[in-house]
Amino acid sequence: MRTLGRELRFAVRALRKQPAFSAIVVLTLGLGIGANTAIFSLLDQVLLRRLPVQDPQQLVLLDGPGPFQGRTMNAQTFSYPMYRDFRDRTKVFSGVLGRMATPVTLTFNGQAERVNAELVTGNFFDVLGVRPALGRVLNASDDGAPGANPVVVLSYGYWTRRFGGDPTVLDQTLSINGHPMTIVGVSARGFEGVQVGSPPDVMVPVSMKAQMTPTWDDLSDRRSRWLTVMARLAPGVTRERAAAQMNVVYRQILEEEVATLPKTTSQSFRQRFVAKHLDVLPGARGLSDLRSEFNTPLIVLMCMVGVVLLIACANIANLLLARAASRQREVSIRLALGAGRRRIVMQQLSESLVLALTGAGAGLLFATWTGSALLAALPGDGASRGLHAGPDARVVLFAFALAVITALVFSVMPSLHATRTPVSGALKEEAGNVAGGSRQARVRGALVVAQVALSMVLLSGAALFARSLFNLKSVDPGFTIDHLVTFSIDPSLSGYDTPRSRTLFQRLQAELASLPGVRSVSMAELGPLTGNNWSMTVKVDGYAAKENEDLNPNVDGIGAGYFSTMGVPLVAGREFTAADDAGSPHVAVVNETMAHYFFGSSNPIGRRIWFGRDRNIDIQIVGVVKDTRSLSLKKDAVRFVYIPYTQDPNLGPLTFYVRAAAGPATPAAAVRDAVHRIDPSLPMYDMKTMTAQVDDSLFVDRMVAALSVAFGALATLLAALGLYGVISYAVARRTREIGIRMALGAERTRVLWLVLREAAVLAGIGIVAGLGAAMLLVRYVQAQLYGLSATDPRTLVAAAAVLGVIALLAGYVPARRATAIDPMLALRTE
Repeated sequence: MRTLGRELRFAVRALRKQPAFSAIVVLTLGLGIGANTAIFSLLDQVLLRRLPVQDPQQLVLLDGPGPFQGRTMNAQTFSYPMYRDFRDRTKVFSGVLGRMATPVTLTFNGQAERVNAELVTGNFFDVLGVRPALGRVLNASDDGAPGANPVVVLSYGYWTRRFGGDPTVLDQTLSINGHPMTIVGVSARGFEGVQVGSPPDVMVPVSMKAQMTPTWDDLSDRRSRWLTVMARLAPGVTRERAAAQMNVVYRQILEEEVATLPKTTSQSFRQRFVAKHLDVLPGARGLSDLRSEFNTPLIVLMCMVGVVLLIACANIANLLLARAASRQREVSIRLALGAGRRRIVMQQLSESLVLALTGAGAGLLFATWTGSALLAALPGDGASRGLHAGPDARVVLFAFALAVITALVFSVMPSLHATRTPVSGALKEEAGNVAGGSRQARVRGALVVAQVALSMVLLSGAALFARSLFNLKSVDPGFTIDHLVTFSIDPSLSGYDTPRSRTLFQRLQAELASLPGVRSVSMAELGPLTGNNWSMTVKVDGYAAKENEDLNPNVDGIGAGYFSTMGVPLVAGREFTAADDAGSPHVAVVNETMAHYFFGSSNPIGRRIWFGRDRNIDIQIVGVVKDTRSLSLKKDAVRFVYIPYTQDPNLGPLTFYVRAAAGPATPAAAVRDAVHRIDPSLPMYDMKTMTAQVDDSLFVDRMVAALSVAFGALATLLAALGLYGVISYAVARRTREIGIRMALGAERTRVLWLVLREAAVLAGIGIVAGLGAAMLLVRYVQAQLYGLSATDPRTLVAAAAVLGVIALLAGYVPARRATAIDPMLALRTE
């Protein structure tokens, strides 16, 4: 350790004597390590990190995929009665918990806001092993009679943000959805629930569900799946054993439930329903809506920044080789005086380690800035709300471990090269040795070829992702996005029942329509490109359903004038008007895909459909509209049924759409004032232009395209600098030769081409090798592309052309300098 400390101190002194060299290396490393650290931080939070609970490896997630009739809120959900069956009828788990996230309106000291709540079973904290930071957490006694436990636990983050960490909040009363609730505790610091990226602000007993979701209860309904179920394995029980025993119990439960299905349910469906299999999945990393969406993009970006770091290492190795050439005499003297080669290598490695650790520190700053920029670009109320950009212990450890590995990678070759220097040649200061020799020239040339090849791979990927994003931005969504403002409100969370909500929405529509510059206003229960989805089983007049056929079109409740406001063309019939209210006959509008699927070339106007479990609501089709890409710009139009929101018996939030007549959209302040005039206690959320909504729906594609272009540009810059350094090095080595050529009458253009040809050869070899590698590797990102092939020749050729031009420009500068060499000065160099 004493020797290492001495070597590090010597390295610091040596590097301080060359501040320009040190600054360039640290900056290059800072960019490479910082980019890797920023992406790793997100990848760690989304894909790798375990929940901060007791023994997370013992947690499992239950999932029962397969045929079902009834309401399903999300994947991997069960009814509350089935959760209780799991909890009470098995011994392979030491505990079974349930939870569901839902937005609520929280009012404290007269100030209302929309927050994220989590309905949890009384044993939620006990099963996870999470203790309170203040007061108490929920327990089994809070799972009493429905509505009898008005208590709430604040998350640590919300407690510090909203209440300033005030310990006196215990036993105080706040209001959630208009219901008084008593604060009984604050959860542990660092615990952000089991849904990664979506931390709850408050946690409420599941027995309060009717108060938290006022438009639907379903606490005792076996045909309503809304509860996520996790469990902790009992001591000595493996996941495989738990799955085997749980499926016996699951089969018994399904056999009991199949008797509750409608009598019209086919025997085939009943058999498939009972034969369903219960999956017992690993639960250590919790739940995540981000994981499936970000899995491939984050891995692709991690590979890209890894390549950037390799290019940076090659560039720094080139710099160190040039530095080693200038220090050949120093090294030779030390060797001649008896210094061992191991000592020389240690000294070189020490310098590299100092540079790498300093670069890691700079990289952490760069990673924090990059991560903050990424998170700022994420949709504000999405599943990424709980992610953070600040480096924690894991990220810092990753950065410095990467720095040590990087130091070894870029310093081994220069260190070994320095110890192989011929002592006698260096001491005689022969020109060839001082310049570094042809062997070093070949090594540096090989490093540049590798840099260009890796840059070619990154540029190819960047070009493909950029073109894919361009294709997506060019897709016609089927509605007009210009001059359109959208926002949402949910009066049901502020004590409004369905009739009062309908009246409020109609008043607000009229108020907004009267604003100056507003052309039209309408609303929808879900709205396009919001990430929300609602489907229902439908029976169609005159249509004979096939066995196992999917009869679940997408549904949305909309307001009067919705299609004209959104710019969706009407194909046949009419759209909804104010007369289509709760007391009028039930009507629907279908899109072209729905009409063609069920009616073929026949006219659907006047035909009837039925929704619901009992199918006792007769709905008449009154219109057909053009298809829209409501779910995603990447997906083709699906079957869609639109109903008047006024005829939805369980009316919750609505999203408003305000179309401006011309010029910029109506200012947000005017819209807020209109809502405030009607009811100042109603929280508004998700207010944005429709252009921003489209951009939010393409966030993953925009992120991948922007970062891949940035990484490709950085890699190309590093490769160009490396090529510039090699050509400059070659010009320095051949100064005497160039002087002789010019003294013998060689034209400057010939000398220019002589030097530029070397740059072209190195770049050409690198581009060809990179193209081959790119065509092999880009196939793995085909699923991330839209509207083009991963081996699209025009894109790859364009990337190669860009890199070739930049490489020639990098070689042109030293080549141009070579033509300005004075032959007399060149002949005196030796």
